Amino acid sequence: MAQRSILIVEKAGGPLHTVAHNLQQTGCQVYLASGTRDGLQHAMEYVPDVVVLSRSLAEVDTLDLCRSLLRNLGEDSTPAILIAPTGGDLSGIDDPAHDSRLAESLALDLLAQSVKTLTFRARQTADSQAVLECHGIRLDPRFSLVEMDGKRLDLTPTEYRLLQALLARPGHVLTRAQLEEAAGLPAKDREPEGDSEHASRTRRIDVHVKSIRGKLDRKGILIETVRGVGYRFREPAWNINSLN
Repeated sequence: MAQRSILIVEKAGGPLHTVAHNLQQTGCQVYLASGTRDGLQHAMEYVPDVVVLSRSLAEVDTLDLCRSLLRNLGEDSTPAILIAPTGGDLSGIDDPAHDSRLAESLALDLLAQSVKTLTFRARQTADSQAVLECHGIRLDPRFSLVEMDGKRLDLTPTEYRLLQALLARPGHVLTRAQLEEAAGLPAKDREPEGDSEHASRTRRIDVHVKSIRGKLDRKGILIETVRGVGYRFREPAWNINSLN
């Protein structure tokens, strides 16, 4: 998955530098902007996944920046916009200074977690439209097209979604439950895993995988069965010719 990017917009010397450091430690690319004008310039240049707006900014400036982001970046590139939380009501606290710091710390932790969630979702959406290619098998979501060594493969919609899920994470094992979800099977149609009543039945996912393997011909061995778990697509470093 590509590196997540976050733009934090606040007044100079604001409290969100703590969040910036936290997110940088998790592998995010973080940009800091001082004020809304600087924030818009950064957004146009870097096109981040998420924009965090500090409450230290004037409300009118915040609204203007939101409108400018929506207008200038376009529907496909518009980041998620998050307003930084503030501390809660501290009335009745014996040591308000101490608890103010505690409330601020909790609020910043919540903000950091929210940013992580939003960027993960944004990347999932972007990844679902990425062209996937491995071992001469190419899947292009823009045209719902699958090719093997330059030749088009005729897959059903369910087979297409299963292959896309496997190609997106070569070398990683996906359980049948994960593949059922990726295939878009209705929950009521999914077979409970571990249910003895269904133990002797051929799982629907297994049938679809067998069909995909047949259409991949000699490259069907690239979809490996992991007993008792599910399936995985062989990583790029694996050499199919070694079995010839």
